[in-house]
Amino acid sequence: MSSTISHISLIFFLMLSVVTWGQNNSTYYGEVMFGKVAKHRDGLLYEVPPVSMIFQAGKVMQTDGSKPWHDYWGYPRLEQSVHFNVFGETDVLGYAIGAAPGVGFYMFRGDRSSLLLHLATGLAYLTREFNPLTNPSNNAIGSNFNNTTQIKLSYETPIIKTLSLDIGFGLTHYSNGLNSSPNSGINVIGFHFGIKPTVVNRKVPESSIAQPLTISKNWGINGYVSYGLSEHRITGGPKYPIKNYTLGIFYQSHSFIKWHAGLDYDYALVFYEFAIRDFQSEEDANGKATSTAAYAAIEGVFGNLSVRCQVGYYLEIFYDRQESLPYSKFNFIYNIPYDFYEVRPYVGILLKTHVAVADYVALQVGIEW
Repeated sequence: MSSTISHISLIFFLMLSVVTWGQNNSTYYGEVMFGKVAKHRDGLLYEVPPVSMIFQAGKVMQTDGSKPWHDYWGYPRLEQSVHFNVFGETDVLGYAIGAAPGVGFYMFRGDRSSLLLHLATGLAYLTREFNPLTNPSNNAIGSNFNNTTQIKLSYETPIIKTLSLDIGFGLTHYSNGLNSSPNSGINVIGFHFGIKPTVVNRKVPESSIAQPLTISKNWGINGYVSYGLSEHRITGGPKYPIKNYTLGIFYQSHSFIKWHAGLDYDYALVFYEFAIRDFQSEEDANGKATSTAAYAAIEGVFGNLSVRCQVGYYLEIFYDRQESLPYSKFNFIYNIPYDFYEVRPYVGILLKTHVAVADYVALQVGIEW
């Protein structure tokens, strides 16, 4: 069982739940999605079921300008949902039960109708994981507890004064970040429809209730360390630690937008162990375990929570990575609301990927000055 990622995901799920639950201007909804499992690489052994269905219910809170970031991000919705996924092949893929807090951004806001982009991430339990003896066909995912991420586009329009129709399409993804092998992940793409009470205060407020924030300084230094585990390639094998150190500068162009650049250093013990067992030298083994990269990132701030999207390119300092692709990191950060001599600490969870292939999930601790 992937205990590390499940514990980390649960911590942040509960943290985000505190933000998204128990607010005013809220309503509940239900919807159903019809779609298909989409394989995103060759070599997956399971048969794609004819149809998959996701039943989802949740709570929506319309922001009202009581926080300074509400106005900047267009008065988005804070959302929390639970879902039950019937993949369509119960013996191989089983079912999924998930819960995820998220945000709904308005892409269009008319007098009666709205177009929204929904982003959510949380925790899911899959009933049928890979097993070389009892379930060898599901070589897509090797753990019961996984991260679930949803991206949806929805159109809402009232059908009567108090009820609205919600239609759209989206993607639901399950992955453990290579904390357990295999980890190609499972994707479900499809269309959804639902009925919900018309969200109150849907129109843009005439002015924000909160006082605008001012930036004391535009430039700063940001650094963090992170620690993750990876069960690389060998199902049921040992989970090797991955240590990461990141240091850079940032420019805050707005109270809720930061631009980052700096250096990223990884040490993955799994590559060292494999090289040593291949009778390579200590120097070569350490070189293959080490990677250094230059990165650029953008960070969006939502109160004490922020999301940072980072892209990096490997530098040939310790090891010649001839076939390496640029990598991406997605950081979900909680900024501790206390400063110590202008130094602000934060904690977070990050996912590192190479295109669509997860590298690792890690817990991070950092400071910003």
